[in-house]
Order: sequence, then structure tokens, then C-alpha cells
Amino acid sequence: MQPSLPPFMPSLMPLGLPARPLPASLWPLLLKAGLTLFKPGRAFGNASREFCHLAMAPALAELDAYQQFFAFAPGVVPLCFYYPLLQKAQLASMLQCSGLKVAGLIHLHNELQAQQNLTPAQLCAGGPLQIQTRLSTVAHVKGLLLRAEQQLWQQQQLVLSGSSDYLLQKAPRPVNKAGPATAQREPGQPLCEINTTTDAPKAYARLSGDYNPIHLWRWSALLFGQPRPILHGMASAALLCQALPAPVQQLQLQFKTPVLPGIPLQLTQQSTGHNSAEYALWQQGRLCLLASLQTWPDEAEAPDAC
Repeated sequence: MQPSLPPFMPSLMPLGLPARPLPASLWPLLLKAGLTLFKPGRAFGNASREFCHLAMAPALAELDAYQQFFAFAPGVVPLCFYYPLLQKAQLASMLQCSGLKVAGLIHLHNELQAQQNLTPAQLCAGGPLQIQTRLSTVAHVKGLLLRAEQQLWQQQQLVLSGSSDYLLQKAPRPVNKAGPATAQREPGQPLCEINTTTDAPKAYARLSGDYNPIHLWRWSALLFGQPRPILHGMASAALLCQALPAPVQQLQLQFKTPVLPGIPLQLTQQSTGHNSAEYALWQQGRLCLLASLQTWPDEAEAPDAC
């Protein structure tokens, strides 16, 4: 039985929008996004905008390489594997918004929910993908967010729903006012330790097509205020999901601080419920990633160790 959409996911979008083909690679879109840094900006406005894009289904070899890199079990499409497809449609949609400065947007939150439990063969041989994207602005305590709500369809079946929030405009700092006290999270007892290599960002870039310079070289990371290249947020999420014994159906992510590759990560369980739980990734005492997730109902179980 197909699960119902939770409240945080977008409602069904009409499939009658004209569809534009997506490029095979992500890097041309990243290049165009970088060039928006040098163009005059324009306010996004209050009205939402909807887009539709077509993409080829991923090759089975591409999915196999992803599974092998993260050591996912074969026979299941990892939930995080879908994100580069959505990311490509996000960038293409943003670039269709005249005056939107795509370069420099900060990714704060990400939500994914699989609506179909497809096997790799079903996804890769199922024909073209249609990705619906709705862009809108949302007020937040951190400032004005650009929200991308998305749905991925194949053979007129809803396969995946997702939503990403980007910081579009920072809120002004209060003058001479102390903000409300924020409860600090503590790492707690780790379930296990997750190791990464220093070349993990470049390896993930080859898998996903995300060649954002902040992940590739020390000099470019320094330009963005980081001491070294940082790991992609969705690579960190994939590491977290891989450490669990059951495939993840639904995932809500909060990106807190960057993950520095080559330094061990600690996985902790913050809370648990029926088929659901909240986990966190820590690095040197810093909270890097907070994940609320739900496993597929017939395979949910609590993790003992990585």
C-alpha cells in the first residue's frame, strides 16, 4: 500500500506543465549558478513558481557504483541516491528565475520520502523521469528561505517527494538584545563511529556530479570560510543511513555544521518511536547533522552497532 504524504511534504502538483529536458550532467548548471554571483540580483517575490523537467532514468552501473561506495545492500534503491536528480531540477528551476542569485545559497534543511519501494532494476529500466518543482519563499527565524518542493514521477506513478530549504536572506541581528536561550545538545553515548577518507568529497562529486568548489580544493574552501574541503551534506546523510540495519523510507535533515573528511564521525540516537527515530552525526563534539527518519514498516528495527 502506498504511504500517505505527511504534512511537511508538498501536495500533488499538476502534471500539465510544459517539461524541459535536464542536462545529463550537473556541472553546466553549477557553472551557470556560479555566474549569478556577478549579475545584479532581484527579489524573488511572494508568488510561488512551478517548473517541470524531464530526465533519463539512471543507469544501473551508476546506481551500483553508489551502492558500492557507501556499502549499501544490493536490491534496494537508497533514499539518498535520489537527491542528485532532485538537485539538478532545483538548479535548473532556480536558473529560470531571472535575477535570483543562486551562488551562495546555504542549504539548511532537506526532506525526502519514497512513495514507491522500487528495486534498482525497476528504477533504471522504468523509463524517463518527470520532476515537478515548486519554488517559494518562507519566513524563518534565520531569515528568508527559498523552499524547493519537489515530486519525482515515473510512468505516471509518484516515486518520491522532497523539499529543500535554502537561506536566501539572513535575518538582521538584534541590536543590544539578548536572544532566547537555546538548549545545547550533548553527543551522548555513540552507537558507532563512522570513518571517512580525505578524498571522499571528490569521490562523491564523481558519483553525484556535484562539483561545487567548496568540496574540492583547499583554496576554494578557504574562499567560503572553511579550513579545508567539506563533505557534501547528502554524502553525510548517506553515511548515516548506511549505518542503519533497515532501508530508510522517509528522512528529514537539518545541516548544522560542516563535516570535515578524514576525521571520524560519531552516530548517536536522540530518540525513538514506532518505525521512526532521530539520529545525529557528531564530529569532535560538534553537531553536524540531525536526522529524523522512518524505515519501511516491515523492516524497521533499532540499530545495535555499525
